[in-house]
Amino acid sequence: MAEKKDNTIEESFALLEDIISKMEAGDVSLDESFALYKSGMEELQHANAKIEQTKKAVMAINKDGGLEVFEED
Repeated sequence: MAEKKDNTIEESFALLEDIISKMEAGDVSLDESFALYKSGMEELQHANAKIEQTKKAVMAINKDGGLEVFEED
């Protein structure tokens, strides 16, 4: 199996929109629908991982003017 390109978050969302459009059009076979669904779920997991990775990398300026890692409350 070929290795997937490491898409940006925006590219993943664009691919997901394309998959959704194809499935909503209703002109794909059941087998194609399952393949699109699987591909969409994989892309969604990839996008979520990239979002989590980005959240961990975000830096915030603290009250003393220094940088610290952003953490959710």
